[in-house]
Amino acid sequence: MVRLFLFSGCALDSRVARDSQNGRVLSIGSFSLVTGLSITALRHYDDVGLLRPAYVDPDTGYRRYRLDQVGEARLYATLRRLQVPVDAMRVVRERGVEVVLAEHRERLQARADSLAQLIETVEHHLEKGLLVKTRRIAQVTIVADDLPTSIAFYRDAFDASYHEEISSFQFGAYPDDDFFLLTVADPERHPWPGGRVKFGLLVDDIDAAHTRALTTGAVEIESPADKPWKPRSSTVQDPGGNHIDLYQR
Repeated sequence: MVRLFLFSGCALDSRVARDSQNGRVLSIGSFSLVTGLSITALRHYDDVGLLRPAYVDPDTGYRRYRLDQVGEARLYATLRRLQVPVDAMRVVRERGVEVVLAEHRERLQARADSLAQLIETVEHHLEKGLLVKTRRIAQVTIVADDLPTSIAFYRDAFDASYHEEISSFQFGAYPDDDFFLLTVADPERHPWPGGRVKFGLLVDDIDAAHTRALTTGAVEIESPADKPWKPRSSTVQDPGGNHIDLYQR
């Protein structure tokens, strides 16, 4: 359980004593000393409405704080050191410190996860080299009248990972250059007048990939062949009538 003692006593120095002759108010400098909040932070908290001074001199603009505001300010100073955002500080009285800190922990964990992913990406580039990437096609969507048959074909023919939540096969892994999504769409959910499509895939072994595609339901359009203007390639037709050009990687 989080325990915060908001109104603990403090030993005021002579400057504080002079500023609090009536026992009720402190200057912003003295208030800063006894709360741990900088003068800049106090001015900011006044500007955003988080911690208002008890009194502001209309002529000089000097701020004065009551002694009973010390506990609240110390609470904000503690939360500030934990990097709790101002918007979360605003509701700490209503929602409780435990709730605010629990939500802040979730924000920090999300930030840590994001940084961990970024570190992995940097390590990937350190290992494989940093390439300046150009624009390329990263996703193709095809229509499949028989969705289960098309899904089974691409899974068995190319060992692709199917993600049901996005109706897509994933080739390669982000951020590698071979990352590619093939979305297999139900025509009732993704209607468009484009009809069947033709697209290309890179494979490690063109002859083996071509044979495997045929044994898992494809129809041969063009057998593997070498051509002077492109890598060794072939063309097959998937169960949905879409044409796939296979290219030797």
